[in-house]
Amino acid sequence: MKKFISILIMAAVALSVFVFPVSAAETKVVKKTVMQYMDKNLSFEKAEDDDYDCKVENNNGFIKVDAQNEGSAYWLMVYTEKPTNSVKPTITVTNRKDGSVVKCFEITVTAAKKVSMKNVKFNVKTYRTITVKNPYNKNYKLKYNKKIIKLTSSFFADDKANYTFKGLKKGSTTVKAYIKGELFGSFKVTVGDFKAKVKNSFKKQTIKYNKHMKSYFFENGGSVDIGNAVKNFHSDAKYTVKIKNKKIATFRKLGKTKEMPARVELYSLKTGKTDVTVYEQRAKGKKTKVGTIKLTVKKAKDNEVFYANMAYDNDGLFYENFISPNQSSSLKETITKRYINCGFTGSKFKKSEYKFSFTAEPSNVLTVDKDGIFTCHSLDNNGDNKVTYTVTFADGSKAKGSGSFDIVSEDFFA
Repeated sequence: MKKFISILIMAAVALSVFVFPVSAAETKVVKKTVMQYMDKNLSFEKAEDDDYDCKVENNNGFIKVDAQNEGSAYWLMVYTEKPTNSVKPTITVTNRKDGSVVKCFEITVTAAKKVSMKNVKFNVKTYRTITVKNPYNKNYKLKYNKKIIKLTSSFFADDKANYTFKGLKKGSTTVKAYIKGELFGSFKVTVGDFKAKVKNSFKKQTIKYNKHMKSYFFENGGSVDIGNAVKNFHSDAKYTVKIKNKKIATFRKLGKTKEMPARVELYSLKTGKTDVTVYEQRAKGKKTKVGTIKLTVKKAKDNEVFYANMAYDNDGLFYENFISPNQSSSLKETITKRYINCGFTGSKFKKSEYKFSFTAEPSNVLTVDKDGIFTCHSLDNNGDNKVTYTVTFADGSKAKGSGSFDIVSEDFFA
């Protein structure tokens, strides 16, 4: 009897230290509902040394799953294909070490919804970009009368589909948008000879002014392209303006392009307000008024000039900015040339209209003096250095930036 009891005790102890894998039935099933043709990110964090496997069951083409281990995260994306019925696909994630269930998901796929699309019209031999909503992860296939319009380009971004059409001849056609043969929406396109006019959204315009740079170099809000302002422009026309107060604004000519007519671009000369009358002249016909723009010019801060110049610099200050131990570099000179007195935009500031401040760290690797001269003291193979700069302009506005030098040995340039 004592021997039998001893065996029972040892068995109980053994069971207490042995961990059984957790079954799918014991793991809480998380239910997720996703619309057809959309995706769901179910990724989650994990231990760096853990690896997981993924199994999909009860799936009859309802979903597609992309899963993989990525360091301290498990990447799990679900892409839906068709609505589910009473049977729901399940995704079970298990640990490779012991087979225990880590996560379990049940996916319900609901039917995709139709999309509302607006009718449009534009003139023959002109181009029109039409934007329609598309929240799905599949592009529409369009069907329409190719004798009336021609699709010249398409672009997809931010849950929207942008299509550029050319009007081939007068007439109407319905553009139908399909996904896998199912109609998701439609809109009517009418190509004709419609009267040009200034768009309602352009009847009041505000643009910027700063004495240090021509306003059309501002990335946003520095000018008005009259081609964008005119609704139903004609391919055989050019568009000009008459500015009531010529001290406030002027214009420059813009030639005809594939998608735009010959027109002008308004830009500022000083702050203030003025009316701008827009005219159309077709072929050899007379000029006709198509509308008026009430233009307001407001002052832009000096740092806006700085950031406008920066926007034209694709690579940036610190791209391949090499420095070696015992070498020095003038970041102040580079910044001034690129972003303050920029040759491309023609921006110009007096030295008295701006001042610099700099920081550099760590001090055993990089130091900077009051004149913006950075000196390298040691070879930092980890790239562990940080440079910051601040430009303060006479109007009180500031421009800031940061980055790091590429520290290399002297024989790098040999």
